[in-house]
Amino acid sequence: MDETHPSATEDPVPDLQRTVQRKLGRCMLQLQQYERLLKAMVAHSELSGPPERLLAIRDEKVACAHKKTLGTLAGMLTESYLKLPEPTEEPEQDEPADREWVSIRFQMELPEDRYAETKAALKELVDLRNELVHHFLQRFDLWDADGCVAAETYLDESYETIDGHYLALREWAKSMEEARTRMAEYMQTKEFEDAFLWGVSPDSTVHWPSSEITACLREAENQFAEVGWAPLFEAIRWIAKTYPEQTPKRYGCGSWRHVIHESQQFEIRKQSQADGGPTMIWYRSRSGGNLCS
Repeated sequence: MDETHPSATEDPVPDLQRTVQRKLGRCMLQLQQYERLLKAMVAHSELSGPPERLLAIRDEKVACAHKKTLGTLAGMLTESYLKLPEPTEEPEQDEPADREWVSIRFQMELPEDRYAETKAALKELVDLRNELVHHFLQRFDLWDADGCVAAETYLDESYETIDGHYLALREWAKSMEEARTRMAEYMQTKEFEDAFLWGVSPDSTVHWPSSEITACLREAENQFAEVGWAPLFEAIRWIAKTYPEQTPKRYGCGSWRHVIHESQQFEIRKQSQADGGPTMIWYRSRSGGNLCS
């Protein structure tokens, strides 16, 4: 009686199926790793708003990113974090003129050809993810040995593609984190304090509409205005008592009248005293809003 060895008749498909399942799971796990990192980058690449709401706005952006699909996230990345070289300066975004506003943006500039390649590669990754999630079983017959072998080969190639994208994204995330660290260090410097708190740039130029000394003059104007005009002497005395750190010298000026002239934010009027006393100086904000010098 002839005996057939069990291995000669054993169906290889179940073992092949388990290998396919393992490799498919590996691809999906790596895609989820990629998607989690992508959500973090999109959520933290840009932040703007009034200082007191920045933390809430950040949390809102994180929550919003968690609801986006991979395709949407990839589009947001190319539109926000990746950018093309620009021959001219970007137009300034409209920001409220009557309140403090903070805007932070991290970007990576790519040459035009590299940008196009990266955008196309991201689209291919999204298409690959959709193929694995929605069409994998349609593409391969996993109840046939040859179908399983073909699926294994496809999954090995897919993993290499996904892993390559993940490694590239991890480098971008590392660069963003380094930029965030450098920014945090810069925010501890006097140079940043002068620029952010007082409106004095590193080259000593002053952005007068947003400078603190202009804000102090406006606040004093509201305190002491009489028929639309405020006495400069009273404003100076009140500012010296209330905001002693705000001095013309901090802004490169020799006097308060010099500040008013340089800022171009105020009108000034002189009034002679009937009894021959010292001339009164009055000031008020210019009509039509803030004016840049």
